[in-house]
Amino acid sequence: MKEFNPADANLLARLAFDEIQIEERLISSGIPTLAISLYGKTFETPIMTPAFSHLPVYGEGRKNGLVEYAEAAKALGAVNWIGMCENDAYEEVAAVGAETVRIIKPYADLDKIRDQIRFAEEHGALAVGIDIDHSFSSAGKADLVVGETMTCLSAEQIADFVSSTRLPFILKGVLSSRDARLALDAGCRGIVVSHHHGRLPYAVAPVTVLPSIKKEVGDGLKIFVDCSVDRGADAFKALALGADAVSVGRAMWPALQEGGVRGLCDFIERMNDELRMCLAFTACRKPSDAEPSMLWKNGLPMG
Repeated sequence: MKEFNPADANLLARLAFDEIQIEERLISSGIPTLAISLYGKTFETPIMTPAFSHLPVYGEGRKNGLVEYAEAAKALGAVNWIGMCENDAYEEVAAVGAETVRIIKPYADLDKIRDQIRFAEEHGALAVGIDIDHSFSSAGKADLVVGETMTCLSAEQIADFVSSTRLPFILKGVLSSRDARLALDAGCRGIVVSHHHGRLPYAVAPVTVLPSIKKEVGDGLKIFVDCSVDRGADAFKALALGADAVSVGRAMWPALQEGGVRGLCDFIERMNDELRMCLAFTACRKPSDAEPSMLWKNGLPMG
């Protein structure tokens, strides 16, 4: 058994989900739908792929992993996300035809950010954004990712990038109501509540800080959540606490590696089934019906 490390933000995120219980409500319930609307489009599920970067080809005769999970997202009617990549790799993913959000690293070369925003817009992206939680290294210096130097962006710089595109702009790596408010004020239309797989020791779990972020921004931003969203019940809890949709990340890796597009579709469909069950057992007809009062923690209702 893995020894518990209190500094491991990933373990804390898993514990934060597991500490929440669901209140059953069955009278006048019914079969729910999972469909959601996002930026003018309708999707079949609020469970999305993650903004992964630099995936390999997992088997002979197969496509790059980024392309395969884009194909899975398209087949599922789900939102697809992609992380750090050059424009030629993004073009290959865009050609799949999945509705894709491109998340760009906070390059010190700001012109590279502008170029990748423009390229995403020209290739039909659903939305575009920047991954602010890769600004610093584990030594507290400017991060270096695949030979690229990163920087910390100011609120003014973020607002400038927002105004440079007609696409909805999303800030990934928001983990406080303070940064959520700054994102809203900068003109962003969405945030990803995330600690990027525990880059900061003792980082607050996204699902823990989510209620305060929702209280701060209300409906002013679309709120997405990742980190330890491993099953449909996790998705339900995040939705009930204010998320509009969630991304399943490392939990999906084995299914993608071993089963490709079909394996990943089966994995997310199982999550969809459990999410649908949680909605049905709480008298929710759709994801947006979930609310904090359906959840309990430490013997007390959360809403």
